[in-house]
Amino acid sequence: MILLLRGPAWRRDIWARTSRYYGGSMRIRWWIGRTLFAVTALLLVIEMVVIHNLARINSAQYTRIQRLSQPFQMQVTLDTLQRLRREALSRAALYDNLIQRDMLLDGMVIHRGANGDPEGVCDSLMFSSLRFYALTKLGFKKSADEAWSRILGSRDGSQWLRHPKCAKSLSRDMIMGVLVALSADPEGGDAVFRSMLAEIDRPGGFVGDGPFYVSWLSPGVAGLLRMEAERRGVPYGEWPWILKQSFLSIEYDAMFLGEGYVSHLAALGLWLEMNHTKSGALMNPRSLLGRVERIVAGGADLDTTLDKQRREWISGRLRSLSGSNLFFEWLDESATGVLNPEAESRLLSDLLSMPQFPSNRLPRDCDRDADYIWQRREGESIPVAKRCGETWSGVDFLWMAAVLGAWSDDTKDNVETRPLIPLAH
Repeated sequence: MILLLRGPAWRRDIWARTSRYYGGSMRIRWWIGRTLFAVTALLLVIEMVVIHNLARINSAQYTRIQRLSQPFQMQVTLDTLQRLRREALSRAALYDNLIQRDMLLDGMVIHRGANGDPEGVCDSLMFSSLRFYALTKLGFKKSADEAWSRILGSRDGSQWLRHPKCAKSLSRDMIMGVLVALSADPEGGDAVFRSMLAEIDRPGGFVGDGPFYVSWLSPGVAGLLRMEAERRGVPYGEWPWILKQSFLSIEYDAMFLGEGYVSHLAALGLWLEMNHTKSGALMNPRSLLGRVERIVAGGADLDTTLDKQRREWISGRLRSLSGSNLFFEWLDESATGVLNPEAESRLLSDLLSMPQFPSNRLPRDCDRDADYIWQRREGESIPVAKRCGETWSGVDFLWMAAVLGAWSDDTKDNVETRPLIPLAH
């Protein structure tokens, strides 16, 4: 070193450059190490907070479930429940006729501005998917088949689009809508899902050409895709790498949620997870927490008590965000196992009596300031216009009627046979 420092200038220059290179390299590695340590520590802290919250469920959640389990004041007969289901089914049929007449653009759901121009085109894939699922569960087979055909026809090859007339990149939340549609097992669903996985694998986990924070699959959304892959029996070797590394993260999201569309996405994720557990597929949705429990328990039971408590905590957190959100309320009572005919009747009665869902026309901005009420803040549930202008699609009513089981053997009076309302000119 002394010879280098005392030697010719060129030798000292080499030493200086070498020192700067290795010194900079060391600093970079030092910062990378610190960052990795900080991220790991943060994840561990969050995990411990989740474990603490789940532990508190043993007392707090038990009290809440006991309160939910209390008998309702009114005694609901099965006749009453069937009457409410028929009324919900009838209004859903009216809404879908009006949607077919006025609220479709290239067969995909939109809403209309005050002057009749299409609005919400870039949210079309999500709402079209929710509509398709609802139509399927409501028994509107003809409308459902047409809706699915139009959803598939809106793609660019195997690439999902928000809408053919929307230039924005696809986002991962739109994929959640597609998963809802696929959960209804449409014709050709296996082939569609496999092509979807291949399309995600090709660009390394991106669902569109948008920025990382929009189009790259998060571990949580990838976890939902993983559940669907397991349900459909897709071999592990065909999974994109991002599915293999995925884990559900709804409980993390729920810790920091506020009102709005993000909480609705968490609710849809929980709904998909609960739907998955009913199918009997053997996947524990948790990553670290679930694996630790399986090690302790010997891996005997994949749908563990801890997972059930986790779902109860998430649903309770969502319900606390908005007391008037019927979807959150239904999720909570379903997750806690207290949903019974009386609860279903109460929720159906609340849905049918909401002024945000008129009985003789689609909702408008004089009824509420929200296109899809379950994904908006409570303040957007009130009207903002004295005179009606914008017209909303009413898919939120179809979704809730389907979730509440409006269609049954006693209500399938073939409401689709009623003549379609003539097209507006």
